[in-house]
Amino acid sequence: MQTKKDSHLEVSANQISGVIGGYLIVYFIFPLFQHLEQYIVAAISTIIFFIFGYCRAYGWRRFFNKKVPKSNTK
Repeated sequence: MQTKKDSHLEVSANQISGVIGGYLIVYFIFPLFQHLEQYIVAAISTIIFFIFGYCRAYGWRRFFNKKVPKSNTK
């Protein structure tokens, strides 16, 4: 089980990487969609951010679960 400190570190890492990743997505990928209509860009961005957020959270969860040693339960 995670300590409060480990939970705080996991959430902080997830949030900080989300801000950085979101900025990079907007900066590099959104200019590719300038020629599309706004509702299509909104749908594409929703899908991109959903996939990015899911993968990011899953990756951090796996990392922090491996970091915490297994307890000896009987």
